[in-house]
Amino acid sequence: MRRRQEHEQSDPVVVAIEHVLKVEREGAERLQQSQEHAGQLLTQARDQAVAIERRADARISRLHNLYLQKVQREIDVLAESTASVGGNGGDDDRQAALVRAAQRVAAKLTGGT
Repeated sequence: MRRRQEHEQSDPVVVAIEHVLKVEREGAERLQQSQEHAGQLLTQARDQAVAIERRADARISRLHNLYLQKVQREIDVLAESTASVGGNGGDDDRQAALVRAAQRVAAKLTGGT
């Protein structure tokens, strides 16, 4: 029996098969490690994407609020100037002037004419 084991250990075919099996096991372990690492990277990328999306949403909301405030200020300024100039005109004239002013401000903000 011992002689058979010695013979198998020195047999180049047996040695080659054992080497192939060892390399195969190592390859499978590396593949598993690579899959785990890829999963971790994917999780990190998803977390970063969610964080970026939140920041973008917050910035867009802030920008919208700032533009709404600007539009309101412009309307207030135009309403004051219309009221002080058009004291003789009726409410309809003031209302029409406010509508035109709001349309101009809206067009300005949206890139229209």
